[in-house]
Amino acid sequence: MELVVHGMAGFDYERARDVVGAPEEFEVEAMIAVGRPAPAESLAESLREREVPSGRKPVAEFAFPGVYRTAG
Repeated sequence: MELVVHGMAGFDYERARDVVGAPEEFEVEAMIAVGRPAPAESLAESLREREVPSGRKPVAEFAFPGVYRTAG
């Protein structure tokens, strides 16, 4: 689907619950933004230089579609 996600911290947990209308028996534990990436050229030059691949392990090495299985 070519989506990207960005986890966020420092948000107001109670306000988030109110905004999404979550019942009191549920807790808001995380907030993420999901979207499609824009071209790097649309970023300010100071931000563009930060757009490099990370040294992290590729998701395909530890996450799989379907039923549970071990890596490798």
